[in-house]
This record gives sequence, C-alpha cells and structure tokens, in this order.
Amino acid sequence: MGELSDRFGELMARMAKGDADLFRTVGDQNAAIRQLVEEMAPAAAIGALSESPQPLLPKDQCHPAALKARFRTAAAAHAHLEAALGPAPTKKKTWDHLSSVFANGAWPAPARSLSVAGAGRGGVSEEALAQTEARLLRRIDQLEERVIGLIEKLLSAKP
Repeated sequence: MGELSDRFGELMARMAKGDADLFRTVGDQNAAIRQLVEEMAPAAAIGALSESPQPLLPKDQCHPAALKARFRTAAAAHAHLEAALGPAPTKKKTWDHLSSVFANGAWPAPARSLSVAGAGRGGVSEEALAQTEARLLRRIDQLEERVIGLIEKLLSAKP
C-alpha cells in the first residue's frame, strides 16, 4: 500500500510540473504575440480594437487654444472630426464642444426628448437610425480591415 501511495505521489508531482510548464509556455506565447501586435500595428489600430474610444489627439492638444492654433477655424476642426468619426449628430461648432469630442474620441450622445416621437421605436427617427447604422457599419468595416491586416502581417512574418 505504501508503494502505491508513493507512486501516486510521484504521478501527481509530475502532473503538477507538466501543468506549470504548460501554463508558463502559454503565458510566454501570449506575451510574444501581444508584443508582435504592438510592434507591427499602429497605435491607432490597437486603440480602435479596445472597448472604449481613444482620444483623437494627445491630451495637451485637445484644449480649445491648441485646437485654434492647429485648425484656425471651428469649421475646419469640425470637418476633421467628421472625416474621422463620420457625420456629427449635431452641427454644434463651439471650441469647447469640439475639444471634448477630440478628447473623448467620439461624438457625444444626442439628448433625447421625453416625449414619444414614434410609437414602437422608442422615439428614434428613421434618419437617426440610418445614421447610427451607417456609423456602426463603417466602424465594423474599419475594425475588420485592421484585424485582417494584423492577421496577414502575423502570418506573413511566420517562418
């Protein structure tokens, strides 16, 4: 009985060592892949794949004074934002509003009225739904292109 117990102990020790080696190898591979992606992908692509939107400019350049120096007019800054983020939910072009959009990396959610504008749709107009759908489809296409590009780079770099 003692010999059986010793053999079982040895088997458990080997299994624990094998598990530790396996977890270490998987962790090393994950770190190597993460490093490859960070080296090969531009920071904008990595930021786009994260859950929350990233600022469009560094924080020190998102202040109204810095934006005025960079774009000179609010219309030019607004046009730049529309090119990067798609159509704006409002045409508000104040420097404070634009600086918050540059800092947040996304258009602010439009305020909703308390009245019921359309039964069954929760007060959302067809135009607003179409704009949201277009923005989501454009965003999904961008993410898909970036992911495919990253995968192709990783596969082409493989020996």
